[in-house]
Amino acid sequence: MTIWEIIKKILLFIVIILIGLIFLFPIVWILMASFKTRVQNFALPPLFVFVPTIENYVDLLQSENPNFSMNYLNSFAIAITSTVISVALGSMAAYGFSRYTIKGGEFLFGWILSLRFFPIVAMVIPMYVLFTAVGLRDTHLALILVYMIFNISFTIWFLKGFFDEIPQSLEEAARLDGYRPFQVFYKVSIPLVWPGIITAAIFCLIQSLNEFLIALALTSRTAVTAPVALAKLQTAVGPDWGKMAAAAMLLVIPVLIFTIIVRNQIIRGMSFGQLK
Repeated sequence: MTIWEIIKKILLFIVIILIGLIFLFPIVWILMASFKTRVQNFALPPLFVFVPTIENYVDLLQSENPNFSMNYLNSFAIAITSTVISVALGSMAAYGFSRYTIKGGEFLFGWILSLRFFPIVAMVIPMYVLFTAVGLRDTHLALILVYMIFNISFTIWFLKGFFDEIPQSLEEAARLDGYRPFQVFYKVSIPLVWPGIITAAIFCLIQSLNEFLIALALTSRTAVTAPVALAKLQTAVGPDWGKMAAAAMLLVIPVLIFTIIVRNQIIRGMSFGQLK
């Protein structure tokens, strides 16, 4: 290895470190803010060395003021339920589009995908009127149904490519062994596209947890989610940045832990499957 090759590797390593720091800086900044007092958060210049405190987390989750704890549970209950149902139904629909000839299938597939293109702000008022009329406003079911509309369309589009890559000879061999169509689907095809399913579930979960506008319009007390509650952390003298940062970290950490656990499946999923 020549001296120039060593220099190139060192420079490449430095560039990678710098890019990583740029992407991690917002998370690190929020994490630091969550352990600062109100005075420290407003200090100029910003404090990078300080004595950390957990009072923001304690105030946010204390039993005397359980609103955010309930909103936090609402977010994860709604997000996980909509994700599980969306991935289950979306994977079956994606398999159908991949393996069966459907009259008008291309148009139907394009229409399903187009549901992701609609601006959410244009759908808020119709959804508000609809769910108010049927008595579902401010319920968990309303948000689950709305999130499923977006998550199922994404899941179908995302997983169809994975099912297309599975050689049909594998499924034909399974049928010769006596497998019924649904058995072929969940015993042969699903294990092969499992990395894609995990990746789709992560995207659906993050989308559902982060959604704000629809949750703000369709909830008022019972089904309020954490992003809406986070936006309401206002005081008479302005936003409470410490509590906001703590609330943001409480939303980020579970998803981050789960992503780290399934990171190998996500990497394989993002490369569009195992089979070529």
